[in-house]
Amino acid sequence: MSDLAKYIEVRPKSFDPHKILAYLDALDKRLIQAEINYDEVKEQVQEVFDFVVNEKITNSSLSVANAKIQATNDKRYKKVKKELSDKKKIYLFSKVESKNGHSYCDHLKQQSINELATEKLTRN
Repeated sequence: MSDLAKYIEVRPKSFDPHKILAYLDALDKRLIQAEINYDEVKEQVQEVFDFVVNEKITNSSLSVANAKIQATNDKRYKKVKKELSDKKKIYLFSKVESKNGHSYCDHLKQQSINELATEKLTRN
């Protein structure tokens, strides 16, 4: 069996607003950074493709169609496409972590409310 993900290991075990706020803040900041990194690489993909196509047209006197075909097989373009794929995986993973973290903390909140209500009802 594999180890638990880090965000699960460090999650708050009880409803403490300060710990929950810090936990969710860390998850959300990681998500924002992952999205920024993904968006930056997404923009680079088109820039690299356009650069390689232009280079192929200029240096090899190719038609635009042939230059585009060759550009898709160029190692520079393949490298940035691979980086885009990696950044997208990190972004999607961070998105799931953040969503799960928020859901878990909502559950803690509801559990705390239920415990307080039960405690109050049993005292009366």
